[in-house]
Amino acid sequence: MKMTIRKLVLVLALLLVQPVVAQDRATINAVELSPSNIILPGTANGTMTFRPCDGDCEAEHIRARLTENTVFTIDGKKKKFDEFRREFAIIKRNSKSFALVIFATDTNTVSNIEIIS
Repeated sequence: MKMTIRKLVLVLALLLVQPVVAQDRATINAVELSPSNIILPGTANGTMTFRPCDGDCEAEHIRARLTENTVFTIDGKKKKFDEFRREFAIIKRNSKSFALVIFATDTNTVSNIEIIS
């Protein structure tokens, strides 16, 4: 009888834990694109818009939220959002530069924006 109760408790515990584990498995998407296809928000917690392609294209825009955990880098150097935005405005028109946007598709939140000029 004790063994049956222990098994039942164990099964119930596993059933309760499973949804928590499933939430940690976010689908991450990394998109390489032209910086000219990115529209940044005015604040670090805003929503950005981008087209997932290099140069001119007909791809649909994607909207994703920036958070306090979003990491901004330019040429491998981490930047605060305001500094990143100022430098990005200059780099954006450089045809030799490219960007990498990494975001979670289930929550539409951006974890990284990397610019290589």
